Amino acid sequence: MLEILFWISAKKIVVAFALLGATVVTIAPKISEWAEPKENSVSNYKRKLLPQNLEKFLVGVGYTFVGLSISLFIVAGFIVDLK
Repeated sequence: MLEILFWISAKKIVVAFALLGATVVTIAPKISEWAEPKENSVSNYKRKLLPQNLEKFLVGVGYTFVGLSISLFIVAGFIVDLK
């Protein structure tokens, strides 16, 4: 069990999760703009919600990776003395 904690709380893994989360959160608005319909009419109201929902989902995923990175960083601080 401790070996798994040592492995997933390694510096490379923690930094990778933080960078992945930050990248997803940064790119989410651009992906939302790309997925947005080109014409602005009342009939496209439901289609306009899709990019907003996509952006919210991607921001949530990005912040989940950042939160996981922070949690693993805290775990690494506690288990460093157990080696």
